[in-house]
Amino acid sequence: MRTKKTIINFLTDAFPQILIAFLGIYKSKLFLDFLGEEQLGLYQLYAQVIAYLVIIEGGVNSAILFQLYGPLAKHDTKRINVIMSTARFLFRIIGIIILAGGILITLNIGLLVHAKTVSFNYIQVTFFIYLISQTILYFTLAHRVIFDADQKRYVPNLIYQITTLLKSVIEIIIVLIGGQLLEIVISLLITSIVSNLILVIASRIQYKNINYHEKKDFTVAKDVKHLFVNSIGNLITNNIDIIIITKVIGLGSVVIYTAYNYIMESLRQIIDKLTGATMSSVANLLVTDKEKGYDIFMEFNTFCFYIADILFIPLLFAINPFIQIWYEGKIVTTFCLALLFSISLYYQIIKTPLKVYTLASGMFEKVKKYVILECIINLSLSIILVHFLGIPGVLIATIISFICADYIPKSITIHKELFQKESKKYQMKNLKYIIIIIISFMILNIFNVIKYSSIVIWILMSMIIFILNFVIVTFYFYKNNELSFVERFNLKKFIKRN
Repeated sequence: MRTKKTIINFLTDAFPQILIAFLGIYKSKLFLDFLGEEQLGLYQLYAQVIAYLVIIEGGVNSAILFQLYGPLAKHDTKRINVIMSTARFLFRIIGIIILAGGILITLNIGLLVHAKTVSFNYIQVTFFIYLISQTILYFTLAHRVIFDADQKRYVPNLIYQITTLLKSVIEIIIVLIGGQLLEIVISLLITSIVSNLILVIASRIQYKNINYHEKKDFTVAKDVKHLFVNSIGNLITNNIDIIIITKVIGLGSVVIYTAYNYIMESLRQIIDKLTGATMSSVANLLVTDKEKGYDIFMEFNTFCFYIADILFIPLLFAINPFIQIWYEGKIVTTFCLALLFSISLYYQIIKTPLKVYTLASGMFEKVKKYVILECIINLSLSIILVHFLGIPGVLIATIISFICADYIPKSITIHKELFQKESKKYQMKNLKYIIIIIISFMILNIFNVIKYSSIVIWILMSMIIFILNFVIVTFYFYKNNELSFVERFNLKKFIKRN
C-alpha cells in the first residue's frame, strides 16, 4: 500500500509540474515581449520578496508532519486532534506575521524599485494583491498537512496543480488580450482563493472526526529551532549565486545564468516531487518496520541514480542548443556551463533519499551543523572563485559545498545514527553508478558537435540521444543486477500486492 500511495502521490504532483514547466518557459518569453522588462521584473521581484518573507515559517510544516506520522500509524485520534489544533493555530499566527511583514514592505516597496513606466501606487497595489494571494495558503495549511502525513498527498496535489495550470493559462490569455500586471495578480488571487477553499472542503469531508478546537500542545513544534536553520540555509544556498553574480560580474551575466537556471530549476522541481511523494511512506515505514527501512533506502538510492544517469547525458548535450534556438542566439552558451549546471541537477536528484530519510526520521538537530557548513563553504568559495572564473566559479563553489557539507556527512550520519551501519557499501555502490556516465559520454560524444538549425531538429536529435543513453544505462544496471526496483512498477504484481 505504501508503494501504491507513493506512486500516486508522485504522478499527481510530477506530471502537472511538467506541463507547468513548459508553460512557464513559454510564459516568461511572452511576458517579456508583451509586458516589457519592468513589469516582468516586478513580477519576479515579488516572488523573490515573498521567498524571504516565508522564511518566518521556519520549518513548522516539517515539524508538524513528523509529529503526525506516529499517531496516524497507531490511529491515536486524541493525539492527532491535539497536533492538528496546534498546527492550525501556529499556521494562522505565521500567516498573520507574514501578512504584517508584507504590509510594511508594501508601504516601502517603491524604494526597492527604480521604475520608469509604472507608478509608485501601481507597484504598491500589485504587490499587496500578490502578497494576499500567497499568504492565504497559511490559513489553510493545516488541512494540507493531514493529507501529506496520511500518505494522501495526491488530494492536495490534484487541487493545487490543476489550479496552477489554470492560472498559467489565464495569465497567458490576459497578456495576449492586452492585460497588464494588475490583471495578472488579480487572477492569481482568485485562483488562490478557489484552490484553498476546495482543499478545506475536501479535508472536512475526508477527516470529519478531527477536532481543531482541542487543547494546544506547543511541544509538537520543538524541532522548529533546528529546522529554522535548515530553512535559512536553503534560502541562502538557492539565492546566493545570483546575488554574487549581480554584484561582481553584472546584470549581463545574470541573464546567462538565469537562462540555464530556469530550465534546471523546472526540472529540479519535478524531481523534487519525489521527496514529497515518498516522505510519509518512509516515515510510516520507519515507525512500523525500521529494519526494512534500510533495504528500501538502498533501493530508493539506486532508483534515483538510475533516473539521474538517464537524464544527465541528454541534458548535457541538449541544453545549449535549446537556449541558442529559443533565445535566438542572444544568450552566450558554453559547454562548461552546461556541464556544471547538469552536475548540479544530477546531485539534486541523487540526494533525494538522504533528504527524505533525514526529514522522515526527524534527524533535524543532527544535520543542522552541516547546513551551516554548507552555507559557509558555498558563500566563501563563491566570492573567491567568481573573481577568477566568473559564473563557472560560483557553480563550482556550490557543487563543492554540496559534496563536502551535505552528501558525505549526511550519508555517514544516516547510516550511523539511523541504521547503525557503515556507509562504505553505500559509497562504493554510488561510485559504480557514476562510472556509467563517463562510459555513455564517451560513446555519445559525437552528438555534442552537431549543429541544430531548428526546434524540430533539436527535438528529434534530443530524442535519439535520450533513447541511446537510456539503453546504455539500463543495460549497465541490468548487468550489475541493479534493477530490482523495477518490480515495484510491475502493474500485475503491484495491483495484487496492494
